Amino acid sequence: MRINIHAGHNPDGMVACGAVGLIRESTEARAVKDRVVVQLTAMGHTVHDCTCNNGASQQDVLKRIVEACNAHEVDLDVSIHFNAAANPEPDGKTTGTEVLVYDKTSKSVPWAQQIADSIAALGYRNRGVKERPGLYVLKHTKAPALLVECCFVDDPEDIAIYNADRMAAAIVAGITGQAAETTADAARLASMSQVEFVEYIGRLAAVDMQTSGILASVTAAQSILESGYGKSELALNALNLGGMKAELSGNTWASSWDGRTYIKDTAEQREDGSYYTITAAFRAYQSVAAYLADHSAYLAGARAGDGLRYAGVVGCMDYRRAFEIIKAGAYATSKDYVNNLCNVVDRWNLTRFDGAAQEPDGSLWANIAGLSYTWADASSFGQMLSQSGMQTVLKRVKILE
Repeated sequence: MRINIHAGHNPDGMVACGAVGLIRESTEARAVKDRVVVQLTAMGHTVHDCTCNNGASQQDVLKRIVEACNAHEVDLDVSIHFNAAANPEPDGKTTGTEVLVYDKTSKSVPWAQQIADSIAALGYRNRGVKERPGLYVLKHTKAPALLVECCFVDDPEDIAIYNADRMAAAIVAGITGQAAETTADAARLASMSQVEFVEYIGRLAAVDMQTSGILASVTAAQSILESGYGKSELALNALNLGGMKAELSGNTWASSWDGRTYIKDTAEQREDGSYYTITAAFRAYQSVAAYLADHSAYLAGARAGDGLRYAGVVGCMDYRRAFEIIKAGAYATSKDYVNNLCNVVDRWNLTRFDGAAQEPDGSLWANIAGLSYTWADASSFGQMLSQSGMQTVLKRVKILE
């Protein structure tokens, strides 16, 4: 998608710098705009920043913005503003958000409604989509245009829940049709360095290990290798860090995946080592957490005939052996898959994340049947139950003397 975006008004301290209340419109509009630009760009959209920072007057600011917008062929023009003239006294209610369009026949109306609904989900009163044919930007831009009045700068309840990151994520969600959580996770991945991504996915994998029984080093290494440290097309656009295709093992395991897909070309390797390209449907997730849950559920419960496709991976304490099980189950076609994953584990010392779910103190663990085992035994019993479609959660048992 091609998008123009700008913050309204001049910068603070200049003529035509917007409304001032408990917060300053010009400052916050730019803060939200910058975050929207980063998130949309990270998701692969073409974004042009048409903000004016040196207008000689209010009319000059508007003309400069429109000139910048009309210099690009885009699908949508987005103007970021904040409203004013609310009740300045606390009354327990937000004054809210609204999105303005030239008229209700504008092609921008569906986006405007989605943005209004998305911001309202943050806790603001939804004032809806309104016609404003007299507004200069809406009247003179070539592309379908909308103006977002995020909230009121002078309403205490509005400002109490305002946050630039959440506001930007809500606007991006309205533009793209994706959940705010999805856009926030995509932006987080896009901004991380390799070191930051390793720490991020390692900690999440350690938490997952305590319920799935799958080594954190295994989950983290697959996510790192498959997603290119969270920077792959599939990671940024679908939060799919593991190359999980839409159809896996006939989808015979208990999955929380909601059915959304992302279509892209992917390279596969033949037995002779040569490569070929196919177009495939991959799973799209609403969050990184949703991906991790589905990935672990797949490894634990996917079937191959009468047995488990990855039998033995749950409770396996040797990461190389776990990778061999995953490769043998045809998770990937790459002939070097096991070695490549082991190299990732060794490079980043990923086994340090496995300690979160081990039992150095000899603890007992309980599965859903209420029986106590060592951690490995409880995990194995959970794997047996998963063959019947029953998901288990392992809990550490406190023994009171």
